[in-house]
Amino acid sequence: MTGTAQFLTATDGFAALLRGTAIPFGAFRMPPKAFLEACNDHDVTGLIDERLRGLDMDCDWPPDVRLALAARTRALAAIELLRRKELNAVLEALAGEGIRPVVLKGTALAYSLYGNPASRPRMDTDLLIRRDQVDTVRQVMARSEYSSPAYCDGELLFGQFPSTKTDAFGVAHAFDFHWKISTQAIFADLLSVDEIASGAIPLPSIGAHARAAGPVHALLLACVHPVMHHRNVESLIWIYDIHLLASRLSERDLDRFVDLAVARHVSAICAHQLAAARHRFGTSISDRAITRLRADRPHEPSAAYLRAGRRWHDELVSNVRGLPRWADRLRLLREVMLPGPAYMLKAYGLSSSLSAALLPVLYIHRLAAGGWKVLAGHK
Repeated sequence: MTGTAQFLTATDGFAALLRGTAIPFGAFRMPPKAFLEACNDHDVTGLIDERLRGLDMDCDWPPDVRLALAARTRALAAIELLRRKELNAVLEALAGEGIRPVVLKGTALAYSLYGNPASRPRMDTDLLIRRDQVDTVRQVMARSEYSSPAYCDGELLFGQFPSTKTDAFGVAHAFDFHWKISTQAIFADLLSVDEIASGAIPLPSIGAHARAAGPVHALLLACVHPVMHHRNVESLIWIYDIHLLASRLSERDLDRFVDLAVARHVSAICAHQLAAARHRFGTSISDRAITRLRADRPHEPSAAYLRAGRRWHDELVSNVRGLPRWADRLRLLREVMLPGPAYMLKAYGLSSSLSAALLPVLYIHRLAAGGWKVLAGHK
């Protein structure tokens, strides 16, 4: 291939390979070890291995790079088998209590879009439940030897809780149970549990009780996720998710998606993410759809999340403003600054009833340390 000087970054090179361009290894301008580390950092190890298998063996790609990628892909596949088995067991246990969550985000996409689910890395599995199912879910997970780390409580601050355990093989299993799709107020009710559940599709490759958000809802969630939780960081694997989801939509479903994004006031965000997918992967999205999403939407409150350089205090301010009532705004601030006593004792590694006497000191320390982090820009 000529003109490889354009691939000066790993992101550009990986995107080209994922588009199907047979670029030479030299286009990356990095040694094999750095290349393998970059694959891992961008969560594309399995995908790049798949692409390289389609290249001729006499191409300029170093054999040690191809062998290392293949070995890492096999290791990821072995771990995925254990995680899928555990996920199916959790879903079966919950189904025994009449609870059938909707699998969201990375895990759902891995089993609905990717030929090899192990090629779509993720840190945990997100499951959507109803608020009135939380106590039962906690009991089921506890019976399955899961525990929850110290986590701030508060109905406005969080709409989720984590459960984790490590199995006999040393593989970590992490689940995040949501009853709202976001901790940010402006996005929390973007899609309701009942709305997502009513359009859910089966995931038989996981098990009989597995289901995922439908394609229109899944694309909306994929578009807003990097913005509402990760300050609009450009992650190649997330953009690739959007590319795969958008590429599978019919014209009718694409129109439904645009209508939904406009109605829920996230059209500017969706236009930004679809444009990124089209830029990186040539996603087939009509100009008409992008124009409709961009038309007169710059003043949507959610568009503030697209601004560069947002920090923790920006998220807090947006979260407070996203609540319609002053009572809720004050409650949110109280939940941030003064979480419940149980959390405080657990966060400071204290458990005895006598330790409760130290709570005033712990709250003062939390406010002082947290305030310093905000002022210093570390939070």
